[in-house]
Amino acid sequence: MARSVSQWIEFLYGPIFKVIGFFYRVYTANRARLDRVLGNARIAGLLRALAVIVLIGWILVWALAPEDSRHRLTEEVKQAFGMDDRPATETDDPTVDK
Repeated sequence: MARSVSQWIEFLYGPIFKVIGFFYRVYTANRARLDRVLGNARIAGLLRALAVIVLIGWILVWALAPEDSRHRLTEEVKQAFGMDDRPATETDDPTVDK
């Protein structure tokens, strides 16, 4: 019943390496799939155009927002991207009296 050192290592660390190997295989397969998709000029152009349309849409939302809501919108975007630690509140608006 005595186990060798290699059997103990396989028993203790084998599952960890199997999980790491699984995620590595999934990652490499997804990267290869993404490279094939982005290699197609039509799809790459479509994704680029979609990104530009979304950007223009958000610029329009910000530009057409009422003046008193722009500051709060900016703070919410900063918080969403992790640039601001505190949550935006109604009182963050400089036009509102505290």
